[in-house]
Amino acid sequence: MNDTILEVKNLTVEFTGDEESTTAVDEVNFQLKRGETLGIVGESGSGKSVTSLAIMGLLPSTAKIIDSEIWFQATENDRRVNLLELSEEERREYRGGKIGMIFQE
Repeated sequence: MNDTILEVKNLTVEFTGDEESTTAVDEVNFQLKRGETLGIVGESGSGKSVTSLAIMGLLPSTAKIIDSEIWFQATENDRRVNLLELSEEERREYRGGKIGMIFQE
C-alpha cells in the first residue's frame, strides 16, 4: 500500500520576461502522507503560492516548470499520476473533486 497522497520532486518554476527569466521556486521536494497535514511557511515572496499554483496547474502563461515531477494518488484504489503529464482537461477532473487549494485572498 502506498500511503503517499502527494509527492513533489525537484519542483522548479521560472517566470520569463522579455529578456530574462527569474527562478521563483528552486528544486522543492516534499511528501504528504494520508492523514497528515502539511504547512508550507516562509517569508513573503519565498514561493509558497507559486508552489501551490504549480501543483494545481494554475500558473500563468509566463511560468515554466522545469525538470519536475508532481505525483498524486487521491485514494489507495486510484492510480498514481504525475500531474505534470496530464492534459489540461485531465487536470480539471482532479481539481475541486480530488485536490484543492485555499487561496490566501
